[in-house]
Amino acid sequence: MKLKQSLSWRITLVLTALISLAVFVTVSLTFFVYRHIEENMVKELVQTESERLVGRVSRFGDEWKQPFEREMAPTMFVWGESDKVRAPSLPRELRSLPVGMHDLNRGQSTWRVAVTPAMDGRLYVLYDTIGLEKQYRNFSLALLAILLGCSTLAALISGAAARWLINPLNTLTERLTRWVPNFPIADIPQGNESERLMYVFNRVQDQVDAAIADQREFSANLHHEIRTPLTVIQSDAELILGNKVKDPDKVHARLERIVKSVHEINQSLESTFSLAHARFEDIAVVSIRPCVGEIFDSLQPEADKAGLVFVNAVDPAQVETLSQHALMTVLRNIIRNALLHAAPGTLSVESTESGLNFTDSGPGIAPAEQEAVFERYFSNRRMDQRKSEQRDHGAARGMNQPGLGLAIAKRVCVMQSWHLEVMSPVSEGRGTRFSLSFSPNV
Repeated sequence: MKLKQSLSWRITLVLTALISLAVFVTVSLTFFVYRHIEENMVKELVQTESERLVGRVSRFGDEWKQPFEREMAPTMFVWGESDKVRAPSLPRELRSLPVGMHDLNRGQSTWRVAVTPAMDGRLYVLYDTIGLEKQYRNFSLALLAILLGCSTLAALISGAAARWLINPLNTLTERLTRWVPNFPIADIPQGNESERLMYVFNRVQDQVDAAIADQREFSANLHHEIRTPLTVIQSDAELILGNKVKDPDKVHARLERIVKSVHEINQSLESTFSLAHARFEDIAVVSIRPCVGEIFDSLQPEADKAGLVFVNAVDPAQVETLSQHALMTVLRNIIRNALLHAAPGTLSVESTESGLNFTDSGPGIAPAEQEAVFERYFSNRRMDQRKSEQRDHGAARGMNQPGLGLAIAKRVCVMQSWHLEVMSPVSEGRGTRFSLSFSPNV
């Protein structure tokens, strides 16, 4: 994140600037008040000392008999003289000053001079502010050090306060990020905290909107899929209950159709529930060949009826770090799809680099249909389109054909960042191959 774009940096800067400004104003006012007080004290000191000395020398007569020269302090001097009696050490520029208070700029200091009539001449009291100027400089450096120290402390405190204030935004951003599947942190733009939160929030909102639309479509399709066998069940049951079907063979056929429709409903609900409630959090090192063998064993009766031969050519040494539940869901649906559309024939599952290939010897899939093969209920549409083909559907007719299998497999692959692709034909215009890759870089 660029520092100058960070809200935390901006808050730190603003708080530090405000505190520094407040300290600067306080320090400046303190300096000017201190200097004003010092200047007034010096002025009052010079005036008071001048009045005291005039009263003191006036007791000795009305005329200066000799010049008056005194060093009252290291920076304070007094002279008294008349036109007849001159003070040798009196600076020449002071003699031209009229009676009153005067400030003479001497470069590094200022002379504060009080000129007062005394006897037949004048009394000069001078205070050199060079000592005060040194104190002013020292005091200014002390105030500057206070300003810098307060500013540094303000920056540290403001940084901590900014991080404390921004922490809820960062926590919310991280939590929202975890809600978005397949959304790496590196994809978040390097803006300030509010921009990052808005970006992640928009991604979550897109996911929610897509999920809502997806669930609506899913519900509508499931409703349509269940309504058809329910209509069959209702119509056949009404005919049987009304004794409108007398022939026992026809009654038996209708009862078989009812059982088949119930089975289709159960399979549709099972597939939907499996996809909706799967969490796939059981990440572990999984041996692939036994998983494929388990699915083959569970579907072997249906495969025998359909005439589909299973070949488990998976490398016994192949292991992957993944969710076994997710793997079994994908395997089961791909193999069931082969039972529906590739029988009679052969289905071979073999290892690839970080994946599996499912190759059947069935009639294949037309190129125009391959893009839609993972859509929900596409298998039903495909079966409808191929009703005219001469093919033994005896076993397939007894199985579930909800058209959700490949859609579920594809959905699970997306959730796990796996890749599932189809290629058809495989050899001599026949066969279909589904390639499953567990690597997210493919």
